[in-house]
Amino acid sequence: MMGFLTVPRLAFGAGALEQLSALGARRALVIVDPNVARLGKERRAIEELQKTDTTLELWAGPPVDPSTEDLAPGVALATSLQPDWILAVGGGSTIDAAKGVWVRYERLELSLDGLTPLIELGLRRKARFVAVPTTSGSGAEASWTATFRREGGLPVEVASRELVPDWALLDPSLAWTMPPEVTADSGAQVLAHAFEAIASEWSHPFSDALAREALVAALTHLPRVAKHPDDEEARSAVHYAATMAGVAISNSQVGVAHALATALASEFRIPRGRLLGVLLPFVLEYNFPAARDRYGTLAPLLGSGAVQHRAALPDRIRPVLQQLGIPPTLEAAGISASHLVPLLPLLAERASKSPGAVSNPRVPSLEELTGLLELALRGGHVHF
Repeated sequence: MMGFLTVPRLAFGAGALEQLSALGARRALVIVDPNVARLGKERRAIEELQKTDTTLELWAGPPVDPSTEDLAPGVALATSLQPDWILAVGGGSTIDAAKGVWVRYERLELSLDGLTPLIELGLRRKARFVAVPTTSGSGAEASWTATFRREGGLPVEVASRELVPDWALLDPSLAWTMPPEVTADSGAQVLAHAFEAIASEWSHPFSDALAREALVAALTHLPRVAKHPDDEEARSAVHYAATMAGVAISNSQVGVAHALATALASEFRIPRGRLLGVLLPFVLEYNFPAARDRYGTLAPLLGSGAVQHRAALPDRIRPVLQQLGIPPTLEAAGISASHLVPLLPLLAERASKSPGAVSNPRVPSLEELTGLLELALRGGHVHF
């Protein structure tokens, strides 16, 4: 079997944004998270582009968890400006939004709803793409996927190797001032990405190496970040870990935790990272019978006791999630039983259609997906 490792060109460290002045951009569309724009974090990126007299257009508009319709203003700006580079500055939602704008700018006749990895997009005929993450969790700057919503809330998961950014510029200082809730949600994402990359049926030695490194960095430094938010060294380590985990998951695949989190996010306005943090311990316990050997490779890193039995890994990571402030159950995260229970068949059906359900070490039945949601609602151990 032949495998591939797909990674963007990476520049990291305090001078990473200087790469922007070396792109030779003539016209650039800069897409910025509105919260990032309020703090002015995009200024350094714009200053670098202006060193070469690049014509700029700024869109500080895409909302968190954007719908396909939310992309229209960005597509209109791109169509008017005709950029040769598109730059995303923000978290995962902003980078995904920029990817969607990029696809629509290059191929206006294509609908994001109908894209599959088998469709040749033909990107880069008009523009290339740069991602500058300002959060430390999604890994969108290294991935070949993007997630949107339809107007009714249903998820649209777009995947194409062409969506991997040309450049990912990692300046950890952009993430040092993340508020506690964003720090917690993004940290949970790093853990979920790393664990699911390791357990994936499509994992390989290169994705495993990155996932393990990201996992160790996250487990080591996230408690420090939770206790000392101004610890720049720890925050920088987590920032790099997020991209490593993003590369790993992009080259293996997500699993059931992501499938369930995406389904839940279609109905409940709770950050996907927080949902992943709640779901991850239950999914680790569920996967253990099929992923025992893969989890066993973590023994030299986490200690043999962490992988000895089904509940060991969940017990190992729950204290870290608790330190971050991730709720232990869906109920504690604000989802009531009266709201969730009637939706269980629908959510299980949606999760079953996610790519994460296929690449998971155990391909779940609808009954098992329902059971995981029921356990995550109030807590308990997996016995199926």
